[in-house]
Amino acid sequence: MGESTLNMDLLRRLCETPGIAGREDAVRAIVRDELATVVDEVSVDALGNVIGVRRGTGGPRVIIQAHIDEIGFMVRHIDDRGFIRIHPVGGFDPRVLIAQRVIVHGFDGSHLRGVLQPATKPIHLLDAGDVKPPKLDELFVDLGMSAEAVRSHVEMGDMITLDRTVESVGDCIIGKAFDDRICVFQMIEALRKLDGKTSCEIVAVATVQEEVGLRGAQTSAFHVEPDIAIALDITLAQDIPGTAEQDMVTRLGSGPAVKLMDSASISNHHLVKHMRDVARANDI
Repeated sequence: MGESTLNMDLLRRLCETPGIAGREDAVRAIVRDELATVVDEVSVDALGNVIGVRRGTGGPRVIIQAHIDEIGFMVRHIDDRGFIRIHPVGGFDPRVLIAQRVIVHGFDGSHLRGVLQPATKPIHLLDAGDVKPPKLDELFVDLGMSAEAVRSHVEMGDMITLDRTVESVGDCIIGKAFDDRICVFQMIEALRKLDGKTSCEIVAVATVQEEVGLRGAQTSAFHVEPDIAIALDITLAQDIPGTAEQDMVTRLGSGPAVKLMDSASISNHHLVKHMRDVARANDI
């Protein structure tokens, strides 16, 4: 699907809006407004999940879940020189974080641009044996401000997100928070394309706090009590240099992946077979 056929405005708003686990307020507001246009009723539960119900004509209740939180950081400490130490919210590979731009979302509503840096000497001042992969607890954010100025805007627990926009690159799109806002986007757009009533009742849930333990998905599943549950999330595209053929389970541009299992769940094999049959019948 080319950019011209994508709802790029919605995709950009979803992915560029900040919202780490537990701080999903801004992106939740967007999702709630968008879901309200494609379902019969929409609500927000006590944990913060957005639940949209599209009534059916008597078939099973199907829950579709995609999470709205993104990986990011919280402010853990501000030292006497104004440097911010961070606490990760979600899993990061620290190798890709050096010199990345971030936004510190201050308690006073300010959005302060900073840079992630490692607490170590520059590489040309290190001996060969002292050059080691960075660790998350060694990283700090430099806002280019004095400690007094930083503390006037920022306090412990404030949210930090990567400073990235959604852009087209060749045949692809890059940006932050595709895990899992791209699937929230797909969920909304799929509902928009439905024509008339379906036999099943569809409950579309934009879940919270997935990156810290699937919390929103679990609570919403108990609340909805579905007959069938489908979780939409991203996975690894392994068609890259350095990957052995037996590990190349997905290829970018070859369609969606149906997951058999992961560290948190084992997929129902009857549902997996059904999805495979539907995909083959429709050349997906």
